Amino acid sequence: MDNFQYCTLQKPAKELKSSALANSRKKRSLVHYDKLWPSRHTLKIAFMDNPTPEHKDKIIAAAEKWLPYISLKFEFVEGVEGEIRIATEGVVNSSFLGTDALDMFPDTPTMNLGIDPEHEDFETVVIHEFGHALGAMHEHQHPKAQIPWNKENVYNYYQNRPMNPLSRGEVDDNIFTPFDDADALYLPYDRKSIMHHPVPNNLTLGNWANPINREISDKDKQLMRLIYPR
Repeated sequence: MDNFQYCTLQKPAKELKSSALANSRKKRSLVHYDKLWPSRHTLKIAFMDNPTPEHKDKIIAAAEKWLPYISLKFEFVEGVEGEIRIATEGVVNSSFLGTDALDMFPDTPTMNLGIDPEHEDFETVVIHEFGHALGAMHEHQHPKAQIPWNKENVYNYYQNRPMNPLSRGEVDDNIFTPFDDADALYLPYDRKSIMHHPVPNNLTLGNWANPINREISDKDKQLMRLIYPR
């Protein structure tokens, strides 16, 4: 599990500036309505650098795992024409949430897929990041998750990773802070969700752990059908 390449969820600058003032009414939940793409929209996706054709095909194949459960279509276009713009150079795996990508300059990536295409969890990470791009939040931040975190161990783990270490504030934003909003949609907590980070036992109190989820769960499918009905 230490070899798994975790992701971070990116936020537009306007949200970063206001996050310190946010109250519980303003926090996002697992799906926030104003982050969703219009139903039946054709989502334009571009690559900002030059991955090999094989690398690009593997990303496309993984992303399209979502298509049976949504009314959106994917169209792969060139460079700045993309609403979702993917960078594959570097070591970071991250994405903006849904339509937050539209707040970025057109020459800026909105998703980073730094994972090596030969990594055993390449497909899992790509599906996870595209889940964010479709509007899905981290399942381990579900308001009903109640994971018994050992917070100091979690801070130390993420701060001391050799690749893409996180500050305490970034750990709070991506791991601990639950999302709950009357204007948002979430189904019952799902430990099998592909949007759930793996949780090793040494990061929790007592005997609590969650494995790497490598498949889109039934609840993930149900949620996508609800937010992008055909």
